Amino acid sequence: MQDQTDAGTKDRLLKAARAVFAERGVKEATVRDICAKAGANVAAVNYYFGGKEKLFMAVLADYMQAAHLRFPIDMDLEPGAPAHDRLKAYVRSLLYKFLGDGDPLYEKLGMLLTAEFIDPSDQFDEIMERFIMPQHQVLLGIVRELMPGSDERSAHLCAAGVVGYCLLFDHMRQVIRRMCPEMALENLGVELLANFIFEYSLAGIERMKTFKE
Repeated sequence: MQDQTDAGTKDRLLKAARAVFAERGVKEATVRDICAKAGANVAAVNYYFGGKEKLFMAVLADYMQAAHLRFPIDMDLEPGAPAHDRLKAYVRSLLYKFLGDGDPLYEKLGMLLTAEFIDPSDQFDEIMERFIMPQHQVLLGIVRELMPGSDERSAHLCAAGVVGYCLLFDHMRQVIRRMCPEMALENLGVELLANFIFEYSLAGIERMKTFKE
């Protein structure tokens, strides 16, 4: 019975933290508000998670797990699909994880994740090791297949470029909206943006196959 009570309290805290972090951001969110929303004692965050920062990482881990199930990196392609199809699927998956699919809560959590990419906290290494690096290795494998015989540095640069394009349209969404409203995400849509980034990345990879310093 105690285990069920503990699991229930922990789940309520995680759900409450998800909403409070999304609404107020990590710095402005307070343990007191999270516990009040969860109907839990103010000491519960330390007891179950070890503090606000670790609770935030638990929220991101939960978000990443859910995002991976909703938007798998192969986007349900048939096994053995060509590398260029897998690259396009990867880009679509990554953009939906960053930008969301119209759910305001999901979109805000994606922005918090992107902020960790830009300025990672001390606790983010666990998220990197558990979620980010395994998926990035898949991207590297796709890039290597698209540019056989190329050196590892070129492959890593190309993979970083693919991720960078996706991060740009997420992290800079407000600036893009002000500079060029017709390029705002709500006007382009995720699918159109994914097609552009895929084609742009593929052209760059093709060029790098013959590039010499």
